[in-house]
Amino acid sequence: MFFIKKLLTPFLVPPGIFVAFALCMAAVRSGKDKARARFWAALALLLWGAALPPLGTMALSGLEYAYLPPSRAEADAIVVLSGGVREGAPEPFGGPALSDVSAERATEAFRIYRKLGLPLVVTGGAVFSGSSEAAAMKSYLVSLGVPERMVFTEEKARDTAENARFSKRLCDEKGFKRVILVTSAYHMRRAVWSFERAGFTALVPWPSGYRTAPEWRWHWTDCLPGSFDPLRMAVQERIGLLFYRSSM
Repeated sequence: MFFIKKLLTPFLVPPGIFVAFALCMAAVRSGKDKARARFWAALALLLWGAALPPLGTMALSGLEYAYLPPSRAEADAIVVLSGGVREGAPEPFGGPALSDVSAERATEAFRIYRKLGLPLVVTGGAVFSGSSEAAAMKSYLVSLGVPERMVFTEEKARDTAENARFSKRLCDEKGFKRVILVTSAYHMRRAVWSFERAGFTALVPWPSGYRTAPEWRWHWTDCLPGSFDPLRMAVQERIGLLFYRSSM
């Protein structure tokens, strides 16, 4: 029963259920309309392939392992990039709840703070919400025990390029020359490129929230549909890098 559940469940939830539907349509049309049957079969294979865990892993790992967390670092401040909020979700400490990405980054920044005792610069405005992402992350950090006076917010940035430019202004005002940069591992290449373009010359990348491992082994479950998310994140980041480099 365990193996039957493991085999069938991926085809009963998205995106696997779309694969199953397309395969059923191909089977139904196979005796009536060969052209449509081939279309549905091709669509099923495309969806299945895009949802295979190894494909997403390979696409993301090339981004995530461009940088590794340093064993030691000397800096004046920690700059952490926000990654979204969930307005309306329960949040016991006030303000909107952090998205998973923001929570990962803020938690890593807190760990670095505990280790080095450096001030934190949190950057991120109200992108697709009515609330400042930086303010929400500050509330979270303060709830973990960071003194409010140690957290500075930049609340206008709407994307990574603006995170970099506006953080540079704030860091210059505060006299922070050397900074530790905290963001998701898959996002670090674009962040480093943007921050260097903004004028940061002493930058220590500190990736967080790895979703892949440098070495991984195949398992029979890797042949089953998984999630589009890893592939989506990898494609989105590479499009972002291409856009930034062609427009800046």
